[in-house]
Amino acid sequence: MTHVVQSGHGTDRALMLHPMLADARVLEPLMAKLGDALSMVAIDLPGHGQSEDWDMSRDYAQMATEMASGMLETPSHVIGHSFGAYIALRLATEQPDKILSLTLIEPVFFAVAKEFDRDAYAAYEREAKSFMQAIMVGDLVTAARLFTAVWGDGRPWEALKPDAQDYITSRMPLIAAGEPAIVSDRGNVVSGLETVTCPCLFLQGEHSPQVASTILDALEAKVPSSVRHVIEGAGHMAPLTHPDVVARHIRETLLA
Repeated sequence: MTHVVQSGHGTDRALMLHPMLADARVLEPLMAKLGDALSMVAIDLPGHGQSEDWDMSRDYAQMATEMASGMLETPSHVIGHSFGAYIALRLATEQPDKILSLTLIEPVFFAVAKEFDRDAYAAYEREAKSFMQAIMVGDLVTAARLFTAVWGDGRPWEALKPDAQDYITSRMPLIAAGEPAIVSDRGNVVSGLETVTCPCLFLQGEHSPQVASTILDALEAKVPSSVRHVIEGAGHMAPLTHPDVVARHIRETLLA
């Protein structure tokens, strides 16, 4: 079961894909800025929001990709953030005929960074070691605190409401579940990057982790039809904190 949030009344369709540990609602501020131009469908990925739980017998990223693919009834713009941007990129390599354009907001596709700049990836790997080890030993509160310090919206853990802390903490195992795809490229996405020919927009926050910039460096080198912008004052959660700027770049680059 896939939970869907619909918004907008534009002529073109768009599929919106959220980050790990969030749900479709985190994209509502951005959707509100694009409603006149696009008819949008945002989904809760497996194990998030009101969608079905992750089937632990299956590869998590494969299940998420299939869920997203089921929403592409007609050619659509695809807008993804973080892990959702990885899924968007994977869709573009697997079903290019269904993608009108691709907006990738800081895709956490570490496999392409590892190939492009091993030193930059190694620096991130050292940073991630603490929260990954906490996940592995079952200390999910510590894992959540450490993870959001790197990939959150800039607020300290203590500033989050208790229900938000509980939501994030309970889903920390999904971070490990996505690793085979985004770190080891189990989905074989790297080999398909040069076949992505649709218009592409790459966005990153000014204050985001350095590896986010390395990932986009690598993607720019492999995807020929891309435009890239840095959002001043933003961190990793730019669609939530700076939806007006993100929407403006989408309009000017892909919808003009």
